[in-house]
This record gives sequence, C-alpha cells and structure tokens, in this order.
Amino acid sequence: MDNQISVRMVLLLLVGGLTIYVTLRDPELGIAIGVGVVVVTLLHQLLGK
Repeated sequence: MDNQISVRMVLLLLVGGLTIYVTLRDPELGIAIGVGVVVVTLLHQLLGK
C-alpha cells in the first residue's frame, strides 16, 4: 500500500479548507461555493458510472 498522498487528495483538501475559510469570512459566499462544490461532485459521480 502506498503511503504517499495523491495530488487529487491534496487538491480536495485545499478546496475544502478554502471553502471553510470563505464561509467563516462571508457566510453567503461560502454557502454558494459549498453548494457549487456539492453539485459538481454529484454530477461527477453520476456521470462517472
């Protein structure tokens, strides 16, 4: 098993952290970004199968 973290995981963690930071600074913008991330994730999951 590979113990290194993938580039994809690093990107997901950075986007998640950025979304949390923006939500703390400006809740309305953070909610909009969060909803956008959820929609893109669901589309990716649905179209990937």
